[in-house]
Amino acid sequence: MNKPPRIACFTALCAALLLGSASWAAEDPLVRVKKLAGTWHAVGEKGEVLDQVVATFKVTSNGHSVIETMFPGTVNEMINVYYRDVDHVLMTHHCAGGNQPILKLVPTPNADIIALEFVDITNMVTMDDEHMHEGKMQWLGANRLKTEWRTFQRGRYTGSNYFEMVRQP
Repeated sequence: MNKPPRIACFTALCAALLLGSASWAAEDPLVRVKKLAGTWHAVGEKGEVLDQVVATFKVTSNGHSVIETMFPGTVNEMINVYYRDVDHVLMTHHCAGGNQPILKLVPTPNADIIALEFVDITNMVTMDDEHMHEGKMQWLGANRLKTEWRTFQRGRYTGSNYFEMVRQP
């Protein structure tokens, strides 16, 4: 009988465990968002930190939700509420446009990026209306974040808004 060498079996087992463990290592999206608690300032085109507060994140509801306030104190102030819905994490975006897209936070193969995928929307008569449809959050370190918010109208992508920010010490 031809038996494979033990070292080859051990190597194959280790490789399978390491490759298969990527999903085990993925941090829960809500835990990740909770760690954003604080005040975040905009980063300018040249990488300089600006005096403008882009967002604040606050853990609330006994740790079950996170409220992100975008552009606090301005006429365009909006909130995003992140929360668990049984086995996944959702975010409801309360838009200055008056609608409320609901997005699912989905881990990606890149552990530093969470995708935001469209689930549903309230207060919108037709999908032809302009709305924030999807996005992503990219961690550039513990105190640096880049977000992309993708707008759709008439069922098509119409543009993105990008925000890079750093947490205020």
